[in-house]
Amino acid sequence: MARLPYLLAIPSGGTTIPRELAPRVALTSEQLFFEIEAGAREIFSLGEGVQGRVEAEVARAVIDLDRDPRQRPPEFPDGVIKSKSSLGHEVWTGSGFPTPEEMERLVDRHHRPFHEVLERSASRGGVRLGLDCRVLVPMTARDQDQAIFTLSNQGDAAGKGEEATCPAETLKFLEGCLLEEFSEVERSPSTPLVRLNGAMEGGYLLRRHGRGRTPWLQLALNPRLFLTTEVTPEAVPEVDREVIASLRARLVRVLTRFAELLP
Repeated sequence: MARLPYLLAIPSGGTTIPRELAPRVALTSEQLFFEIEAGAREIFSLGEGVQGRVEAEVARAVIDLDRDPRQRPPEFPDGVIKSKSSLGHEVWTGSGFPTPEEMERLVDRHHRPFHEVLERSASRGGVRLGLDCRVLVPMTARDQDQAIFTLSNQGDAAGKGEEATCPAETLKFLEGCLLEEFSEVERSPSTPLVRLNGAMEGGYLLRRHGRGRTPWLQLALNPRLFLTTEVTPEAVPEVDREVIASLRARLVRVLTRFAELLP
């Protein structure tokens, strides 16, 4: 079977903390979970089925690969290196915040190689579209108006705009494939199945890579699809691995139909 014409980027599913920094990270294992896009690496693990796949190993709480590497604290507390977690917890112990030299090493070891590999991989002849593959963080996902799927190209609500990283028609084609495959998903009346350029509008990754020859879009899914317990900040919710495997198979069907519509 021919590989699908996609390059997948998974920048925020990593869980590794560099050994030399681990004693200085103040987050508990539960707090760290809520900074990870849980399930992203498993759901988008399409292996040899796509032209390429680049995933982060390092935890986003340590270094965020979807931030401009020049955005560093204290000017940017939510930049490439974090001061606080998304829930307001201190990421580092009192004396453990990385020095400017350590921040530079983190960028050199993790951020720069990740994006350089994406740039090289996007130039392969078989790649027709880059997909920034994301999962909403659990606390954000529990809001009832968060869509089950969010598609982003940095355009407007119709996918149009001068800054769009792929044609609006491409976004609409994928929307149609998702609506067809997941029409049975139960949700409240305020929860759309698919939203264009909603909660996750795409950040540095789309801006950097979506302005070249290869178009890019972001595909984000809501983890309520596979979390089996209520999401609270006090405990790590349980994950249904069978549902994750089913989601992966269904996304393959979606992306196979979508490939037939790409220009």
